[in-house]
Amino acid sequence: MNDHASPATRLHDVVVLHDQSHQQWRAAGGEIRLGRIVIRAGRSHPPEGFFGMAAATYSIQAIDGANRARRFPNLVLAHGDSRPPKEYVFD
Repeated sequence: MNDHASPATRLHDVVVLHDQSHQQWRAAGGEIRLGRIVIRAGRSHPPEGFFGMAAATYSIQAIDGANRARRFPNLVLAHGDSRPPKEYVFD
């Protein structure tokens, strides 16, 4: 069994778009983990109020480890699984 994650599961140049307000957040990076998008904040933090609306949806654009452009539309923040300010999990 291979213990190494596929390059397609690693994300860089990550931009999270708040679909309702069109605010953008350039995040440090992320990964696809068990079918969910997990975004790391690093030194970059989301704008004030970015996650303030419970019913908000988000679109994520990124480049994967194989240098392919990826887009993940209509995601919701998994509040219970996220660990602000370090990690945000989207379904």
